[in-house]
Amino acid sequence: MYKIGELSKLCNIPVKTLRYYDGEGILCPEEIDTLTGYRYYSAAQLSDCYRILALKELGFTLEQIRDGNRLPKQELAGLLEEKERELDALISRNRQSIATLRRLSDAIKEEKTMYNIVIHKSEDIRIAYVRLLLRDRTQSSRILAALREILPREIQGDRTLLVDYETEYRSGCLDTGLGVEITGELPAGLQLPDTAGISAEETLRVTENIIRFSGETACVVCGQGEYHQAVVALHRHLEERHCQITGPTCQIVYEDGVTEIKLPICRLSATPQTPRNDNIQMEFENDDRVIGHWELVDVLPDREQFLPGHPKTQPGTHPIRELYFLPQGEWYWCFGWTKGYLLTSFGYPKQQSRNAYTVEEIGGETYMFIEMRFQTYLLYDGKPECWVLRQTDHRHYNRWDIRRKDPIPHAPADDLRVIGTWQVCDLVRRREDFVPGRPNPAFPHEALFWRTAQFLPEGEMRNTFRNINDMNPYTEGSEMWRWCTGNVISEPQSTASMYYIQEYGGKEYLLIQWKSGDYTYGNEEPYWYVFSR
Repeated sequence: MYKIGELSKLCNIPVKTLRYYDGEGILCPEEIDTLTGYRYYSAAQLSDCYRILALKELGFTLEQIRDGNRLPKQELAGLLEEKERELDALISRNRQSIATLRRLSDAIKEEKTMYNIVIHKSEDIRIAYVRLLLRDRTQSSRILAALREILPREIQGDRTLLVDYETEYRSGCLDTGLGVEITGELPAGLQLPDTAGISAEETLRVTENIIRFSGETACVVCGQGEYHQAVVALHRHLEERHCQITGPTCQIVYEDGVTEIKLPICRLSATPQTPRNDNIQMEFENDDRVIGHWELVDVLPDREQFLPGHPKTQPGTHPIRELYFLPQGEWYWCFGWTKGYLLTSFGYPKQQSRNAYTVEEIGGETYMFIEMRFQTYLLYDGKPECWVLRQTDHRHYNRWDIRRKDPIPHAPADDLRVIGTWQVCDLVRRREDFVPGRPNPAFPHEALFWRTAQFLPEGEMRNTFRNINDMNPYTEGSEMWRWCTGNVISEPQSTASMYYIQEYGGKEYLLIQWKSGDYTYGNEEPYWYVFSR
């Protein structure tokens, strides 16, 4: 049982408000001490607090909430439907509230479990803690029982915690933190006994940890056996509200078995904003530790979720799989650096960021942790994600060493169809994506870098591009470009790009592979520029 002040801290409702709810019959304590007058609430009433907060957020008055608690299910469903009609009249301001209301109404009608989800600030929790890989989730209860057994009873709190560091579903080998709330000093040298059911090589020392909720937290209360359904409902709720998950899922189990799930989040803008770019014009300062080749091993919402040898991101699924730190901070592709920062510049509109890095030695390997300010941060007001890289060598590379080079064909330049000047009209991922009159919305015409392609006799070529800084056109001639039948060749870049002439509706179009840094450094398939004669 919890005193009114303790419940106030748990649910972020002021004590004065809880007393008012008691007086109005909205939320009454489970017990009142007849001698002291102290109010006592059960852990289950935390869910009632969240329901009140959720309904208030939807616009219900306290009188409606009190009366609704006393109504039969069908009448309560009718009350919710009436509120839905009110919100439909104000749809431009209340889209998210309407979605929540529909879920509540459906849950009541179909007698499904109704989860009351709120987003607010949460207090930190101090725990006696171990972290290990579980074969399955059933191990957690045995380990927590063993943890309580070795902790002095006078420092034990009421709550136990399970921290799920995974970012995707796994059936086994689960990266999990397990803890018991503590209120006093943790004795030194505590270790889990053999009876905890873990192998000898996994035996871990018990340490003190503070589970911190630094920003906003999405919270939901559920009963025993409802954890997975509640997590699914929580993720659906956050997706509908354009929220970014910024840390691991924390499961808090109270003494009576009630479970509270907390998930740190950041609210995003629903649509892309003007990039909040950093100033990347920084004076170079050397950091000899980072020079060389780094392999991407994980991408995480938060640094805390990293565990060596247990990646949360599936290998090979990320578009950037490696990074090079070249001597003197030399730029290649979208990347440069100076001590303490990876610098990036990419995309349209231009997105520039300086991303703080730290380097750590873990288990004989050198790891880099980068607070990566990518598109979620730059365009949607989100939080940086954590990129984890492992150093594979300490060589002094240059841009030519690491770029992808094509074999250069030596066919004759005898394709008379291509002779002439071609004007850009589109940029598409695949040739078959081009549809005349329906340009790719991802690349507005004014943003296209390549402007004209001029094919001259005997394989000479001149290409006009747009300066990415001042948008003024400039031309590169035969010292940079030539052509032969079937290919456009850049000798300095060592690329050979295929071209095709295709006819749509009686009009000829020229499609040329665009072998940018995405191809030469990122090993991606090239896009296709489309030109009309």
